[in-house]
Amino acid sequence: MRRKALRSAAAWSVLAGLGAALLSACNPPADQQVAREPVVNVPFVPDISINEIMVGQVDHAANQILKLSMADQARLTIGDWQELEHSAIQLISSTSAITMGGAGVNDAMWVAQIGWRDYTSQLNTAATSALRAIRSKDLPALLSAADGIRESCDGCHQQYKPDTPTEGFYRAH
Repeated sequence: MRRKALRSAAAWSVLAGLGAALLSACNPPADQQVAREPVVNVPFVPDISINEIMVGQVDHAANQILKLSMADQARLTIGDWQELEHSAIQLISSTSAITMGGAGVNDAMWVAQIGWRDYTSQLNTAATSALRAIRSKDLPALLSAADGIRESCDGCHQQYKPDTPTEGFYRAH
């Protein structure tokens, strides 16, 4: 019995040694390794305003989700579910864009405020919940996520755009 245990331990030692040799063979010697540059997050400020992002993307996507979330599930077509999915993805990606600022007169001030980031995060969370609900075709969960989208938009507009100025940019729906 003891001899069997010794052979087993020896086998594991050989395997461990081979594994270490293989791993070291995969990496070039230290003098040949290429120095890697540290990852730098370069600030990006688009040449458009947050308002243009809102009107051009967020408004339409949010309105689609709010409208279709109240439909009778039996009446939602495959195309409706695809449109909902596209709208949720558009909202999620737009939340990144509206945290960067832009060319609008208030953009730099807005993105610097914790409240702005909180509303943006709330919108992202609600849109992500909507996307999960859409992909599982769970209309009650979608309705709940749509309420979160509505709350985020209403709260943000109340604080940051009470008069809903458009800076001259409109989208016909």
